[in-house]
Amino acid sequence: MQVGHSHGVKYYLFPRLAALPGVRHAVFTRQGGVSRGAFASLNISFGVGDDPGAVRENRRRLAAALGLTTLRSARQVHGLGAAVIEGPLPAGQPPETADILLTTRPGLGLLIAGADCQAVMLYDPGRQVAANVHCGWRGQVQDVLGRAVRLLKVEFGCRPEDLHAAIGPGLGPCCAEFVNYRREFPRELWDYQVRPGYFDLWRLSTDQLAAAGVPPGRIECARLCTRCLPEDFYSYRRERTTGRHGAVIALSGAPRP
Repeated sequence: MQVGHSHGVKYYLFPRLAALPGVRHAVFTRQGGVSRGAFASLNISFGVGDDPGAVRENRRRLAAALGLTTLRSARQVHGLGAAVIEGPLPAGQPPETADILLTTRPGLGLLIAGADCQAVMLYDPGRQVAANVHCGWRGQVQDVLGRAVRLLKVEFGCRPEDLHAAIGPGLGPCCAEFVNYRREFPRELWDYQVRPGYFDLWRLSTDQLAAAGVPPGRIECARLCTRCLPEDFYSYRRERTTGRHGAVIALSGAPRP
């Protein structure tokens, strides 16, 4: 992962995705914001008890770091719901409930919040379509990544073999412990157990993307464990009461302000 700084915030970039024209992205850390206490400092979630004014300023800094005027997020529920986002959220309207966000609108950033779950970005350079997926273990059990790839094909004509994918930070095999995995995971996912009760969720996402048709050579994985890196990432497993860091992907095309 490449490290960057802009407008006072720290972020990570996927090298191959960053080299592609037509797309901008960043996995932001928790550094460089204005939130305090358990939410210090770049919390981007309105749903964790933080000061809404601080969250708005933190989101403004994310957008500024990528040269964007609009960020869109959704109410994430660990499901398979999807939303095609093509403009700012209308005033007074609540955000969509969705864990898969898709857009063809240049200059609009798709924002996924996380605190152990992965944000998985997808990009089709030919069709100029981007997606950002909230992918926790519950989503993996439902194959949310396979659903995202299928939606790109159905809604926009994307071919899986043309997609680029980037798997963001999340619980690593060092920390992804599931004491009730026999109830929580179907039997076919038990093979991702690396030692009793611990699972490699990074490899699981990689394999699910490949099974959906994304070429392995076009899949990047951050391999950064959110629980192990408290200076960079929020972690629900580590802290319980905590903020959420953000991952953003946007199509280029709109001029930078």
